[in-house]
Amino acid sequence: MCLVYDELRKVASRLMANQVSDHTLQPTALVNEVSLCLMRHRDFTWENRASFFSFAAEAMRNVLVSHARAKLALKRGGQNRHIPVDLIDLPWEPEMEPARLLDLDSLLRSLGEKDHRLAKIIELRFFLGCTEDETAQILGVARSTVQREWRVGKRLVAARVPP
Repeated sequence: MCLVYDELRKVASRLMANQVSDHTLQPTALVNEVSLCLMRHRDFTWENRASFFSFAAEAMRNVLVSHARAKLALKRGGQNRHIPVDLIDLPWEPEMEPARLLDLDSLLRSLGEKDHRLAKIIELRFFLGCTEDETAQILGVARSTVQREWRVGKRLVAARVPP
């Protein structure tokens, strides 16, 4: 775990830089939560670096979504309020409100049932800040595939999430 902690910390710093300025979760706390998740799966053998970082991206997403749910629950008097996905801006804008993060998560979950690779590309690019090359390496596909599907993914989200 020590070998990847610094790298996960850098990813978390980049990711948290794109959250709202009053976000209460710090990069170190995010990495610590992900580390706890990874420790719960310590018996799991990662096939390679790519599978590890794919799992880490999903873990970061889950931590941020859980944090957003808790924040909204407190803000709304303990009740989660559903905000339709068609009312939010594009998710990769510089600051993301908790409600938008939850809507992005909902969108990725439904997309994942139809097109797992496309959902994973969006997750890796957004939540880990992976480049096209890194995403291609993690998923074991060509860079051109990532580029093509990333364009499709952005259009799909833009169609379902007007500015």
